[in-house]
Amino acid sequence: LKTLKDVEACVSGLAPDKPLKNISFVGNEPPSITSYNTFLVGPSNLGPTLPSTIGHCASTSTSDIYDYFLQRRSAHTVAEADKLIATMLADVAKGQTALVSTGKKEAMTAFKNSLMKKVFVHESMSKFINAVRAEGGVEVVVVTGDLEELGQFGKYGGLVFELFY
Repeated sequence: LKTLKDVEACVSGLAPDKPLKNISFVGNEPPSITSYNTFLVGPSNLGPTLPSTIGHCASTSTSDIYDYFLQRRSAHTVAEADKLIATMLADVAKGQTALVSTGKKEAMTAFKNSLMKKVFVHESMSKFINAVRAEGGVEVVVVTGDLEELGQFGKYGGLVFELFY
């Protein structure tokens, strides 16, 4: 791959049934191309010209590559959590019942009453994470990093969850 056009053509041609193998386990989603798991590895002149949906890790060390992946995934999950918070704020501003909420007390109530659909939770809340994972039935997304650097998600305490409609 020598040009940006070559890279974009290669990425657009990726699909779960072509170069990616789909291993189906119960409850797993098939592999998919996302803005955080698609990046070039190794020295390349294309790094600065790549769009934000395609990353670049200059190192070929497996630990560096995985660290880069984790960094991109964390940024993606924080953006998803921020979208949920924006939805909640918009619903409240319109005077509607919000289907997204924040707060530990509200989260435990929703969890115990089987109302929780998906939760974004900071890694520091390991007791809550373990309880939700042990019970099952709720999609848990653990966000890593310093709460003060996590935008709206950090401002709202590192916990946002979506209720069933």
